Parts: sequence; C-alpha cells; structure tokens
Amino acid sequence: MTSTNTVADRTGELMEAAFDIAAQHIQAKPVELADPRDGTKAHFVVSANGIAPVPANSWDELRAFPLHRTGTASLTQLPSFIALVNRFKFQNSAIFACDDFTKPSLTAIFDYHPDNEPGDVVFAANPVQAMRHKAEYAFPLSKEWQAWIGKNAAPMGMGDFARFIEDHIVDVSADPVESFAQASQDFVRANRGTLATPSKLVEISRGLQVYERAVIKEAKNLSTGEAQFTFDSEHTDGDGKPLTLPTMFSITIPVFARSIDAFRLIARFRYRKTGEGLVFWYELWRPDLTFETAFNEAIEKVAAETGLPIFAGSPE
Repeated sequence: MTSTNTVADRTGELMEAAFDIAAQHIQAKPVELADPRDGTKAHFVVSANGIAPVPANSWDELRAFPLHRTGTASLTQLPSFIALVNRFKFQNSAIFACDDFTKPSLTAIFDYHPDNEPGDVVFAANPVQAMRHKAEYAFPLSKEWQAWIGKNAAPMGMGDFARFIEDHIVDVSADPVESFAQASQDFVRANRGTLATPSKLVEISRGLQVYERAVIKEAKNLSTGEAQFTFDSEHTDGDGKPLTLPTMFSITIPVFARSIDAFRLIARFRYRKTGEGLVFWYELWRPDLTFETAFNEAIEKVAAETGLPIFAGSPE
C-alpha cells in the first residue's frame, strides 16, 4: 500500500520533468558555427524545425555606422558620373562599359576585386570584394540621333518623306565633300554620289508635297548620277516640271544628348515605284562606326579623368 501511494505521488513530478525536457527540445537555441574552409564564424538558431542562419542585418540598427557602403547611384550627366566616381573610388575600383548601340551605359564598382599578384592564393592572400557599392550612367541618345536612326531605311510615302526632311532640315550639312573625313570622301566618290545641300532638300521636299497626288510620267537615272521624275499633275494649274533628286546628302548630329560634339553621317537617297506611287527613304552609311567613335571618345574621357580601368562588357 505504501509503495503504490509513493508511485502515485510521483506521477506529477515525472510529468513535470517530461514537460521540461520537451520544452527544452522545442525551445530555439543560438549557436555559433565556423566555416571549415577559412574559419569564418556565423550565428545560427537550432529549433525543433532544424537549423537556420541568423540574418546578418539583424545588428544593423544597433550600429552607429554601417559596416559597408551599399547601393547603386544613378547619374543623368557624364560630368556628375565622373565626379561621383572620383569621390568614392578605391585603388581596386573598376568601370564596365556596355557598348550596346541602343542602350549604352557605364557602371562603376567601387569595391571591386583586387588584382591577383603572381603566386597569390585566391581567397587567402588576395580576398575578393563584395561589390556592394556602385554608380551607373545610361548614355542618353540625342533626339537627332533617335530621329534619323529611327527612320533609317524605312520607306515613306511622298508626303511623309517631305515632312520628315523639312522637320530635320537643320541637321543637313552644306559642307563640300572635300571637307569630309577620308573614309566618307572615298565612299561618296566610289559611288559617284551627288550631294544635296540643305536648300536643295527644301526644294525637293516642297516639290514632293506639290506633286503628292500627281501621276508619274517618267523616272530615270541620268548620266550625272541624279534621278529625275516628271509628273502629269492632277491640278489644272500644275506645270509638270521635272523634279531632280540627288543621290546622297550628309547630316551632322550629336550621338548623345547634351553633347557639343557633332558627327557626320552620309545618307543615300532611295526611291521605289509601287502600285500606289513612289516611296522614298534614306540609308545611313555605317552609323555603327559613328556610334563607336562617339562612345570611345566618351569612355576615353572617363578613363582620363578618373584614372580607373574600363572594361567593355558587364561585371560578374
């Protein structure tokens, strides 16, 4: 009897001990573990659900200053990009240049990886950097560049072509071919090109508008290299005079917005007779070379004023 009562009296004690053991098992506990590769220590939480890392930013609000600079600044003007790079650059900072024809840009990484010295062991003698702090600059393409590139090789009706020429006539150059770069001179002469002046293009655009609804009577290339069209006008007062077209013209425009540097491009005059009448367009000669020249001049300026290496491409 006494033995039975003793066991009964300890039931509550045994249950309490079991609950304590279970609570200890369920309760989360912090532990510190070390990376076996380099000994780096990190905090983890062990619980009934397993082991989970403690977020590294858990202590950020308790610090007077952050451990690292982080974030990406976006600049809208090249001088500001250069100034910011000079403000935050380190010995190992680097700039990456995206030379995409449609969206050129620069990305500066202030905390980039240092160079590997001969004999160094990676991750030991020469640790990598986190690449947390950056600055970006997206080259804004000029409105002139966007307009001429946007309509390049795009057939337009007579009226649309005339309006485009009139809207952008200020971009057309009156310079003689002798003032062009040698490559442009060679191209014009090799194609026996006849260049239109701005006044000639205005005359052409107005003539095209007058004869927008005219019926084509004849179209032929003359020995001079020019093209001539005659029209039977639907207007009773039309005189039907021939309209002479040159084979080429040149434009001088900036590639990037807010740039004072203008670049010359040669445009070939094109036309085609269709069932609905004549369509006109122009074809720019090697605009990619013009873009490369402008882009390379810009990154040479950045390299000279920051002293940092510039790599064509994107960072890892």
